[in-house]
Amino acid sequence: MQIEIARMARMAETGSSLLRLIQNSHTPISDLLIRESVQNSIDAADDSDRPIRYDISAKQFEKQKVSRHFNGISEKLNMRYQTEEQTSIVIRDSNTTGLTGPLHQDYIKEDGKFGNLLKLVYEISMPQEKLGAGGSWGLGKTVYFRVGMGLVVYYSRIRNSSGNFESRLAACLVEDEFREDSLLPESKGLKRGIAWWGEQHSEQSTRPLTNEASIAEILNDFNIEPYQGDETGTTVIIPFIDREMLVPKREERSDPLWWYSDINLYLHMAIQRWYAPRIDNKSYPYGKYLLPSVNGEMISKEDMEPVYSIINTLYTTAATGKVPVDEYISAEMINLDQVELMKVLKDKIGGMVAFTKVSRDHLNMGVPHNKKSPYDYIGHEKSDNNNMNPPIVLYLRKPGMVVSYETHGKWVNGIENTPEDQYIIGVFVPNSDNTVIASNANFSLDEYLRRGEKADHSSWSDIMLDDRKPTIVDRIQNKVSGFIKQTYNEKEKETNTSRSGALSKSLAKIFLPPAGFGNVAGGGEKGNSRGGGTGISKKKGKLQVDQTYLDKNNIMIVDFSINLPNDKEVIEIELHVDSEGGRKFKGDEWEKKTELGTPFPVEIIDFTLKDGYVDRPEYAFITTKEYNVNYKIRIFATESKEISGRLHIKQSDPMIQSSIQEYIN
Repeated sequence: MQIEIARMARMAETGSSLLRLIQNSHTPISDLLIRESVQNSIDAADDSDRPIRYDISAKQFEKQKVSRHFNGISEKLNMRYQTEEQTSIVIRDSNTTGLTGPLHQDYIKEDGKFGNLLKLVYEISMPQEKLGAGGSWGLGKTVYFRVGMGLVVYYSRIRNSSGNFESRLAACLVEDEFREDSLLPESKGLKRGIAWWGEQHSEQSTRPLTNEASIAEILNDFNIEPYQGDETGTTVIIPFIDREMLVPKREERSDPLWWYSDINLYLHMAIQRWYAPRIDNKSYPYGKYLLPSVNGEMISKEDMEPVYSIINTLYTTAATGKVPVDEYISAEMINLDQVELMKVLKDKIGGMVAFTKVSRDHLNMGVPHNKKSPYDYIGHEKSDNNNMNPPIVLYLRKPGMVVSYETHGKWVNGIENTPEDQYIIGVFVPNSDNTVIASNANFSLDEYLRRGEKADHSSWSDIMLDDRKPTIVDRIQNKVSGFIKQTYNEKEKETNTSRSGALSKSLAKIFLPPAGFGNVAGGGEKGNSRGGGTGISKKKGKLQVDQTYLDKNNIMIVDFSINLPNDKEVIEIELHVDSEGGRKFKGDEWEKKTELGTPFPVEIIDFTLKDGYVDRPEYAFITTKEYNVNYKIRIFATESKEISGRLHIKQSDPMIQSSIQEYIN
């Protein structure tokens, strides 16, 4: 194949800069490879009713047979790699469209569409345009160059515009141009460390090979079979890899994880870790399901590890509302809640969360199966040594790739850890086709979340719309953690009647009236209004507590209303803890190591606005910095000034006395 060495130009990336584009330090390189390559295959799904086939394999090849195809670096390749037998990682998909589009930039039409071929092989930072696609940055493919020594071969078979089958093959090298043993030959001017191979297109550029015989010869030397019959798809070949370097290193432990002993075993696990919801899932609602394999060994739902099978089932439950058959858990064990987001979405339903609490037996952790803990499978280390298990919540968009597994932070805020023989697992699935209407956005919720993902797709964050953040992600997180908290948090156990009396007394006093409301105490059974029905007048700009009562779970329910002045738009309702000396502790003050140094003992676990608004106010929870306790709620009332709502408040220590205060801006 002929070589084309990239010339230095303004705003041009260099090899060294490309290799640094996504330096994800918390995810192993093999996991990044799986996340990116499977997503590329999913995004290229064809229109057939056949599932997406994906295989990743380690294949052997003879160095001399392969190096001869790379004009300009053949001798240096032979010198760098002394052993004749070498290894390549081969990623192959089918029932996909393949690398379609023009063969060269010169052939791009007036519509400006580059096509999959040019975007993947010859360009950088060009995102997917397909609705519901995974990539929003166009940078994920840089992982291909970091897996091996920087050389990547792309082979594809497509059905062209004439309806005929057509093969294409090209290669690209990205290397650090400052390395002393760099492969690319010296050229005039500054080095970029980037080159392509193919057939000659012009004096200064190449394009992919299309000659079937030439392509077949190269594939044969790589020990790879060409596509046959009516197959279309893409094969990515990453040669000269170090198999041992691809397996993440683990600290020595008494119970070593078996999948860290071999690259094939690790890849088998990594596919399940990131794509469990879509694997062999015939109920997947957003297109074709995925049938992956490693070295030709298929992964079906029956083959999946118990924790991944449960995740698959929870996803299907949340995405479709129907519980599939699962050999590890029953339908009765699954909880399903609807995440509602007012005002920002066309349909108020922002998604569904399905969650369960399982035991070691459900996960086959005992004899004779001896499966590992869920934290081992998801690649997390437990941060404490008290044998308690933090909850696990994961979330994902249309492509079906798990964005992240969360065991701390906002997604699990306030959910109590479980005993060492129990595990909480939850899956949030957004209502992807819903429309975001905040700030007249008018695009899908999936697109909103896609735009807020980091370049390595490792988390969601809210984005700015017309200089405002609609706090969609923040509210989803609060709702998800709130549902799980309400379902599973251990009920306070009373040891004697005096303690029960102290609890009732404390909760009755929890809401000392804020300034301007006299000294009337609230409380009592549901239906009793604050102040014993004395009809306290609603002063403009003052919070009115209309009713308080305890629900069956000893959660304080507080109904309130307020009429804001026309020139005010924001009200904050904050919880305080009152000390015997008259000091009121705020959340962050309480948690300081110089003060109490423990989690703030009173928390807003849920909040609802009453119906009837023409323009519904937005709101967001504010958490403490140290322990992420919801101690304050901020309500944005740009239109509706008369606000009525309900707070659900949990007090973890029955002996303290708490109060609320409003702040208006």
